[in-house]
Amino acid sequence: MLVKRRMSWTGSQPLRYQRGFTLIELMVTVTLIAALLGLGVPSFRQFMDTQRVKSAAFDVAAALLMTRSEAIKRNKSITLAPVGGAWENGWTVKDGATTLLKQDAVGVTIEGPLPSLEFNAVGRVAATTTFELTGSTAVRCVTIDLTGIPSTRSAAC
Repeated sequence: MLVKRRMSWTGSQPLRYQRGFTLIELMVTVTLIAALLGLGVPSFRQFMDTQRVKSAAFDVAAALLMTRSEAIKRNKSITLAPVGGAWENGWTVKDGATTLLKQDAVGVTIEGPLPSLEFNAVGRVAATTTFELTGSTAVRCVTIDLTGIPSTRSAAC
């Protein structure tokens, strides 16, 4: 019995031995990948900015809660102050002259009370205070009510 094989266009090898991509298939794939990246990169940048601002807002809220807790625990006033007069440089939690905590820069613009924020011995603040954190596309607000408990929301203050 004679088995006839289909030959390739060159006539030298059977079709089942030819492997790989054609140049057209490769160019179509590269074009599709470039189009998808072109659509995805701007929204990914916005996502990264939103997450950076959200993370910084929760860092501020955690520092506020820690300052409040220390004031209650020590039964004395504790101060949260910006480093170098700007909140985006970081902040320190102080018990008089003793530094309890130092937080480094967070990478976003922060507008907050200057020169500092003080929690009294029962963990309260003198007035409602806000911190506004701003990235290139995202804004978040951290508000401290009179009881000294912070809350965050994704909107301008």
